[in-house]
Amino acid sequence: MILYHYRPIKSALLEIKNSTFHFATQEELNDPVEGYVRVYWQGDTAAWEGLLRNYICSVSRAIDLYLLRGEEDKLHHNTLVVDLHQYDDVPLGGILRKLGDAFIASSQVRKLAAFCGQSKIKVREKELRMLLRLVHNGALILCTEKCLENGTIPEEEANRLLDGFRNINQQPQAPFDLPDNKLPDDKQRTLIMEISENILEDGISLAYIKKGIEDDTFLYGKDGAVEITNARQHRNWMSIVVDFPKIYVAQLKEMIYPESFVVCFSGKNDDSVMWGNYADRHRGVCLIYEMANNQIIFNNNIKLNIKPVTYGGDLIERNFFETLGRLNMKQIRTWLTGMDGISSAYETFKNADAWRERYWSAYEAKNYRKLSEWKHENEYRLTLSNSFYSFNSPESRNLVYDPKVLKGVIFGINTSEYDKKEIVKELLKYADKYEDFSFFQAEYNDELQSISIRKKVPWDLNRF
Repeated sequence: MILYHYRPIKSALLEIKNSTFHFATQEELNDPVEGYVRVYWQGDTAAWEGLLRNYICSVSRAIDLYLLRGEEDKLHHNTLVVDLHQYDDVPLGGILRKLGDAFIASSQVRKLAAFCGQSKIKVREKELRMLLRLVHNGALILCTEKCLENGTIPEEEANRLLDGFRNINQQPQAPFDLPDNKLPDDKQRTLIMEISENILEDGISLAYIKKGIEDDTFLYGKDGAVEITNARQHRNWMSIVVDFPKIYVAQLKEMIYPESFVVCFSGKNDDSVMWGNYADRHRGVCLIYEMANNQIIFNNNIKLNIKPVTYGGDLIERNFFETLGRLNMKQIRTWLTGMDGISSAYETFKNADAWRERYWSAYEAKNYRKLSEWKHENEYRLTLSNSFYSFNSPESRNLVYDPKVLKGVIFGINTSEYDKKEIVKELLKYADKYEDFSFFQAEYNDELQSISIRKKVPWDLNRF
């Protein structure tokens, strides 16, 4: 199979020099809805109590990270306590068990779990964020009391925080008081919750921007190192006090499948949009690769199959309580255990073969599916995942391939003479490793009003 890799000059030189493919994270890709799975939460009371127990333990972890001056990335991606059993042999395990028991025994949390569990409603992402906001203040009170008891927050500061949290109106709200026969249908309820969440989010973001105008170190997203000022610490604290339901739900979605990393190729070499987007406005190159048997073997014995991307199709949808595939059975049981026993969702995991087939089928689909608007790219992919090995560092995702798979280079319409020379110069260092290597030139075809690819006949590595 012949495939094409559109690259700007700088990236192409590194790819040739090191004979490596860089596997990109989700954030490095150009489509923000790439690999999207619509997650919902639908379970009985025990499943909801298990989730809410985890929620307060994660709030507690976020506060601990804040006290250790944890930065934005840690507060947003490392606060979910995936495995409560990791603390079984240390005092923190007992503290978290006590905290979780107290939280799910509180009246408002019991009402929330019973409302969601007994009605078996299908809760979407924004609705879950709103429901968690209803009990978040109670979680902050219990966590602050825990910090006061353990001496991790000075008494005066802890009492000041507690006074503020306790003054917030925490009276039960609809939909808790609605009887089952008056519940709006899923579509109406979800719409109401989404509108409420959007209004709340817009108000919060407005307040943050106004604060950032006074001191821009308050705001997230500034390039480069940010000084840890009082304003920045205040923003980090707001991530816990105000933003945490949103942060937590995002981490739940990330948790159900291992993170994946991809290298993207195309089945065509004459697409003007891709030359413009991925090859520096036609000033870069398109590297030509030949994959035998539709796979490639890297020097660390990793063998990956290259697969085509499908466009459009049905949206991938998964119930969180039935998609805990990254956990062992002991951990799954903990997530699904409430005050009075284990959730019926636990039965889902007992037929391991059938469950794994459904789980990995959805995982495969999300990695090789894009919106129909991208169909013109005719994309193929190599995919790595954190299933068995960790590829979290950028360096670990630069995998070395056999140079023999590189079969040629296509220069863009606007590739400069200097950049062509730089590409040739890098190729000459490894000329003895290449087989049947060719040079091509992209040109605009007046007659067809499209890009055509012409082989540069006199060009050969041996001629340089």
